Amino acid sequence: MVVREYRRYTPEEKERLSRRACPHCGRERVAFNPENEHTICCQPSCSMEYWFKQRPTISGMRQLVRDNQGGRCARCGEEVHEFNASEGPDMHHHYILDHIRPIAMGGDQWARDNLQVLCKKCNKIKTARDMGKIAWWKKYHGRGLTLPEHNSRQVLLF
Repeated sequence: MVVREYRRYTPEEKERLSRRACPHCGRERVAFNPENEHTICCQPSCSMEYWFKQRPTISGMRQLVRDNQGGRCARCGEEVHEFNASEGPDMHHHYILDHIRPIAMGGDQWARDNLQVLCKKCNKIKTARDMGKIAWWKKYHGRGLTLPEHNSRQVLLF
């Protein structure tokens, strides 16, 4: 079974957390306000900086990946735009932030090099293909089995 990691800590943050200090500023636990003794950060402003300003949000990551790809779908090359409800549903291609290697097959959830932008049509095609690959992968690799030699089907691991 693949274990998902929801948040990656830098080595500095890991060291601070191991000391039970504030992961953002490094302030020791004894210096925390009594109101914040059960929180990970020493004060609310530190929490805001730590959780929201250092790392991009999902919408920020979507826009970053789209901009890096030149505003085009990674598969078909069609131009993709943000959805604008005032212009109607057919005015722009909507896009999806897609994992190149599915999380279920060991792909990293937040790694920039595992993300791509796909239009809705290409995402449906890729998702259908991924579902078959995931089922095949779980049958053999997920259980620690080896691939049968007589089978000519190839398992594509991105």
